Amino acid sequence: MELKNLNTCLNCENLIRDFVCQKHNKEVDITNVCDSHIYKASITKDSSCSNCFHFRKDSCSNPIKASSGMLCFDWRK
Repeated sequence: MELKNLNTCLNCENLIRDFVCQKHNKEVDITNVCDSHIYKASITKDSSCSNCFHFRKDSCSNPIKASSGMLCFDWRK
């Protein structure tokens, strides 16, 4: 079986913290998608705080919990 990525809000550049679409200023869930979708690199099995752009920076949404084995929806390449 081949697994495929879908264009959902989860892999859209417009998704910000707490599942809010910054373009539409609306809360979404991982099954939503719209015509304004802008694809971004998806979270993979290798994604974690240690290779996240936000790790140990002021932009990290969970600085107290962040550690090398953790993953959150703010992960960014």
